[in-house]
Amino acid sequence: MKTPKQSRGVRPLTDQARGALFNILSEKTAGSRFLDVFAGTGAVGIEALSRGAEAATFIELNRSAVLLIRENLELTGFSDRAEVYTVEAARGLNILISKAAKFDIIFLGAPYESPALEKCLSKLGETDMLAEDGVLIAEHRKQHAIAEKFGKLERSREARYGETVLAFYRIKK
Repeated sequence: MKTPKQSRGVRPLTDQARGALFNILSEKTAGSRFLDVFAGTGAVGIEALSRGAEAATFIELNRSAVLLIRENLELTGFSDRAEVYTVEAARGLNILISKAAKFDIIFLGAPYESPALEKCLSKLGETDMLAEDGVLIAEHRKQHAIAEKFGKLERSREARYGETVLAFYRIKK
């Protein structure tokens, strides 16, 4: 898988945290519809595809990163199971909302300290984009506390890996 020569605006999830994420998701990934927001190189969504996800959708604004996502999809043979949107995250979510898209797993890997993370969580908490038994994972820095609830979404667990925290949200029942 190709990675950026310069990390301008792209901060990939560490291998340790990505491995732990998919160990936590385990059997939930196979057959899932996966959404990778702030996708960077697409490593998280492509990992989901490699673990049996039915389809993955990527949202990434950085055009250089989008080129890498497309190259990595070609290299891995997953292009036919992927959609890539080159837009700002909230706009990409609006496009998917207008299409009544539903996902089993949503991953938000916003740049650390970006207000876009909470903006997207709030938007997703007001929609039906996450499947009823789905899970949303928000990556953030441990020093950056995020709310336990966003509309219909409620945090169910957190996992810490160095500076990185993965916050898992589910739909309140």
